Amino acid sequence: MPILAHASQQTDISTFRRIFSTFHPYWRRALLLALTLLAMSAHIVVSPLATKMIIDQALPHKDLTLLILLVLILIADPALAGFLSVAIDYLSITLGQYIVHDLRVGLYAHLQALSLRFYTAERSGEILSRLNNDVNGVQDVVTGTMMSVLLSIMRLLVTLVAMLSLNVPLTLLSLGLVPFFLYLSRRVGKARRNRSKLAQGALADVSAHLEETLNISGSLLVKSFGRQQAEIKRFTSISKQLLITQIRQRMLGRWFLLIFHFFFNIPPALVYYFGGVQVIGGKLSLGSLVAFTALQVSLFSPLGDLLNIHIDVQGALALFDRIFEYLDLPIEIVNRPDAIDLKQVEGYIRFRHVSFRYQPDHPALIDIDFEVRPGQLVALVGPSGAGKTTTTYLVPRLYDVEQGSVEIDGHDVRSVKLESLVQHIGMVTQETYLLNATIRDNIAYTCPIASFAEVVAAASAAQIHDRILELPDGYDTVVGPRGYILSGGEKQRIAIARVLLKNPRILILDEATSALDTRSERMIQAALSKLQAGRTTLAIAHRLSTVLAADLILVIDGGRIVERGTHDELLAHNGLYARLYHEQFR
Repeated sequence: MPILAHASQQTDISTFRRIFSTFHPYWRRALLLALTLLAMSAHIVVSPLATKMIIDQALPHKDLTLLILLVLILIADPALAGFLSVAIDYLSITLGQYIVHDLRVGLYAHLQALSLRFYTAERSGEILSRLNNDVNGVQDVVTGTMMSVLLSIMRLLVTLVAMLSLNVPLTLLSLGLVPFFLYLSRRVGKARRNRSKLAQGALADVSAHLEETLNISGSLLVKSFGRQQAEIKRFTSISKQLLITQIRQRMLGRWFLLIFHFFFNIPPALVYYFGGVQVIGGKLSLGSLVAFTALQVSLFSPLGDLLNIHIDVQGALALFDRIFEYLDLPIEIVNRPDAIDLKQVEGYIRFRHVSFRYQPDHPALIDIDFEVRPGQLVALVGPSGAGKTTTTYLVPRLYDVEQGSVEIDGHDVRSVKLESLVQHIGMVTQETYLLNATIRDNIAYTCPIASFAEVVAAASAAQIHDRILELPDGYDTVVGPRGYILSGGEKQRIAIARVLLKNPRILILDEATSALDTRSERMIQAALSKLQAGRTTLAIAHRLSTVLAADLILVIDGGRIVERGTHDELLAHNGLYARLYHEQFR
């Protein structure tokens, strides 16, 4: 247990250091806020000390001038406190917003840098929950919890100094139960932190379910199979789990506060007794006792807040833990220090004995070795799950090889700057993804500076221009989430137009014509054949009619290249390719 406690303490210290490092870019604003908080804290002792002077000096000596001055101070003090409160709110809110902005952007940038391995393993709802719910929760931590901590600490210190200046024994008597409550608050705070993590996890489950079932694809799936009631029942169960977790989280520590308020009534009573004895004995002035009791109330208020806030801080740390957990994920695909720019690319691709695996015991590719010369069309065919898409993903470094190398024009892609590499590669994936934007914006996504004439030329080459003109707003038509207003074939032709506009030296076509009818397929093949001249093309196809004219066909099965050759050669070989071909054209 001591080792675990020490490790937990070290973790907290490390977390606090990272939290405070987020304030560094705004240290001037934070310093101004701290000074304002100090001024706000000093105001607490003004009223008790002014009251003491009224009782001990102004009234006994019948000093009307001093009395008027002290009364004016008592009147002005709340107004000044109100002004300082507004200033604190403004400074803390703006500081919190800037920090949340930095965390949100930093987390988003880090997530963008992670490889596809992360996105295939993590739920999208979980990612969105951390980026939205957790990061937004930090705003409340900065503007609420942390400001309360700083203000309470300053108020506590100022009040203690004033109390010690009045009477040291009574001050020590007032602090008698503090160690006991510090111990209790620490125990409750640790439990609160664990409960907060569970609550945020339950909230992520809710977000994940909503993201899965309330988008267009999810809604279509639910409705087409009549699963509305089943999904409502499942969501009710998930939401109820969140309800239970949040109730437990928020109720945790309430009994502690009840005990705190009960026992903290004891020290004031004792102060009245022992202080009254001193007043009767002439060892303490009446004004000092009145001021001390007022300060004691001011002491217990921030002290109680600190003990309660300690519990809230542990809950707040759970938010930062979840954010830092993502920020600490290693970035697999990075530029080497000596990485070079690929300025001119001929398009020569070489796979040298490449092996790759997604999971330790399940190799996805084994000893893949082939070359593609500029201008060649190389087709990858084989059963589903054979490793065709994985092979193409290694070219733009969506993943990195484990063994062997992938080269472009003799350069290992790992020795090339990522930004430079992707400029020369265009991909049309099997699952076409369009932004909820205009058709023009979707086509020009990879080349925002393209002119409208260039966009039209790309659309015409992709055989989609005439269809676009038939839409109500033409190229300014908003396609909706995931391009739902377009058919599958139309979306793929938009995606192909996007690649045509980019005009890359290397093309990767992953089932690029899978959603097209026969007529559209012929049009796209004609457009692509012109584009492929002088360029390297890797094409994945289950429909073997699209790769009959390939310069080389690689048959992949079980992560290995089991056959290679032209269409005629592979048919003559009478192997896996011939079997797949005859099954399709039987």
